[in-house]
Amino acid sequence: MGISFFISLKYFYSKSRINIINFISGIASLVLVVAACCFFIVLSVFSGLKDFGLKYNRSFDPDLKVSHVSGGVFELSEKQDSFLKDSPFLNTAVFEEKALLSSDGKNSFGKIIGVQENYRAVIEIDTLIAVGRWLNAETKESVVSYSTADRLNLGLFEYGNTLTVSVPYLKKRSGLNKSAFESSSFMASGVFNSSDEKDQRIVFSSLSAVQNLFQKQPSQITSVLIKTSNQSSVKTELNAVFGNDFLIESREELNKTYYKMINSEGLVLSLLMALILIVAMFNSVGAIIILIVEKQSSIKTLMKLGATKLQIQGLFLFHGVMISVSGGMIGLVLGVFFVWLQKKYSLITLSGTSIPYPVGFESSNIITVFSFLLIICGTGAFLASKRSLKIKLQQ
Repeated sequence: MGISFFISLKYFYSKSRINIINFISGIASLVLVVAACCFFIVLSVFSGLKDFGLKYNRSFDPDLKVSHVSGGVFELSEKQDSFLKDSPFLNTAVFEEKALLSSDGKNSFGKIIGVQENYRAVIEIDTLIAVGRWLNAETKESVVSYSTADRLNLGLFEYGNTLTVSVPYLKKRSGLNKSAFESSSFMASGVFNSSDEKDQRIVFSSLSAVQNLFQKQPSQITSVLIKTSNQSSVKTELNAVFGNDFLIESREELNKTYYKMINSEGLVLSLLMALILIVAMFNSVGAIIILIVEKQSSIKTLMKLGATKLQIQGLFLFHGVMISVSGGMIGLVLGVFFVWLQKKYSLITLSGTSIPYPVGFESSNIITVFSFLLIICGTGAFLASKRSLKIKLQQ
């Protein structure tokens, strides 16, 4: 294959006497440049959007979550409590339940979550707070979403316009007080951003205040949230300590639908871009066929000098691969440059906002594009060189 490689290099770098052949070869390379560049940019944008969405998951969901299989309230046993206190990983207890939210004569349904002081050390909620501050555990404060604040006309630190949280009263009441709800007022201290409708209905407050509202003891909670970098081993330890009555779920398990959707979208996107590369491949196939037509006399000369059919086919195969690799590498360089520009200078923003359009620079995207390019265009070059050469040799 040595002779085939060197002759294909000569064909690749030297110009043909027929200008149309040079034009078609140039177009074939240009199309591959554009296809590879677009492929990489689209994958980078998808990676950026995926990371952008997962940022919100990290701001609401822990690395691991311990909850009762019934989904209700539970109390930690002495063994479980001792294990969590002595563990090297960060953990925090929460109490969450649905509630009726009201303010300024307006009502809405939501979910109130009572958190401990170390909640922010486990969940990255600070990254989403846009106005105000996180709540003070010693006072009856709350942190709400922009959507909730706007829906209920709720302002920050307004003592005359607090958030009222109402829950069904569980015990039978006597006398004139027949209200079916137990209510408590919370002053809003902060507002967070979220694009997820489910998260927009969340209200954060202190654990003790929420437990008092639901008439629960300080030891009664609904889940334990854990932050760890070694999920597999910690999950094994938790299963041994908590047993079959508890669910130990990772962030991916808590958002199964979302992660399945992300993986499916990534696969579909790669297949669509692969189809574009297949279309671009036909340009290089056409360039190879035309080159074979032009080089018929040279092919006969090579065969008279002892070149085998395999070497002749390899000559044009190498030529097609070089067109693909050169076009693909130039396209990848351009794609990397455009992604770097967006990441560095935020040239494009999300519609209606000042948020830079997210892009993610990942080496796996480069490998994906180059692999698709090499496999698809290499296959096309192989088929073109084999079939076209066979037809011409029969004449």
